[in-house]
Amino acid sequence: MADFRLQLRWRSALLLVLAAIVTGLIYNGFGGIALVAPQDTARRALGTGLPVEDGIHLVGLDAARQFIDQAQGPVVDARSPEQYGEGHISGAVNCYVYELETYLPPLLERVALDDPMMIYCAGADCEDSRFLAQTMQELGFKRLYVYEGGFENWKQAGLAIGTGTDSTQPAATGSGVRQAADFSRYVPAWLWLAGELALLAFGVWILVLLKRGDTDSFAPGLALRVVGLVFVLASLYKIVSPAQFARIVDNYQILPPATVNFTAIVLPWLELISGLLLLAGLVRGGASLVLAGLTLVFIAAISFNLIRGVEFDCGCFGSGHTPPWRILLRDAGLLLCCLPGLRNLGTAGAQNTD
Repeated sequence: MADFRLQLRWRSALLLVLAAIVTGLIYNGFGGIALVAPQDTARRALGTGLPVEDGIHLVGLDAARQFIDQAQGPVVDARSPEQYGEGHISGAVNCYVYELETYLPPLLERVALDDPMMIYCAGADCEDSRFLAQTMQELGFKRLYVYEGGFENWKQAGLAIGTGTDSTQPAATGSGVRQAADFSRYVPAWLWLAGELALLAFGVWILVLLKRGDTDSFAPGLALRVVGLVFVLASLYKIVSPAQFARIVDNYQILPPATVNFTAIVLPWLELISGLLLLAGLVRGGASLVLAGLTLVFIAAISFNLIRGVEFDCGCFGSGHTPPWRILLRDAGLLLCCLPGLRNLGTAGAQNTD
């Protein structure tokens, strides 16, 4: 059995983390997001009625029905256009919280700041409605209601729902750069699945090769470059969409609120820098350690939320939703492909350059 002496390159890994912090903060300084997110001021409404005070109020099904029956103001669906099209509360308008630069202007043209507004998303574990409510409050809206049960609760109650897209919104979403980096939107689902299965199979093959002590082939070096390429591509949408990625990080409901924005600023740059180094064949020990560590953190966070039943999106390659089991499949393959960089292969084909 091959001697698995993993050489952990702590110094180079630490330097990569510091480089990501500096680069991320500098980039964010040019019109990015606040280092600390605004405090969540939402409060749960007492009873079943609609509070009349200004602020963000968390309400249940009875209050949501009252809001709609009395036609007090617009009902806003914070989910993606795909989810909205499959089914939404009848009469709701779509304002996708992760593409506000496209969805917000048409809504603001039709709504006055004094108008009450009710916002919802998928269900009780979805935080997108609260994120959108915070944005609306920052824009000057005074009375905001967040329907906690969301569309799932509304549908289960057998109440009126609609289907189809929101005709008031443009068909194309996102800026050119952001749309180009949103691979989850235009790469077919079957191709994602095929790639994830191939990555896992390749990772298992790498593990077999290393256990046999076969390090002379091109495969170990190729595995590290595959890892580098995956992380570079995964980082692009996060870098050009810091606010959206911050909401995705917050949706995991793991990090303290004060650290969410900082993590969203730095993490994509850590992925990009480490991935580029693996592609270039440089600092492989440190870069492999960083990316393997990130992958382990991702696996732990996803598994933890699956156990808790918390709804979340990965945010890995854009704004589209990826089933958690497929994310775990992908991460398992990435972790196995990182192994050659965590040991000194001592071969010309996959030299571990630190």
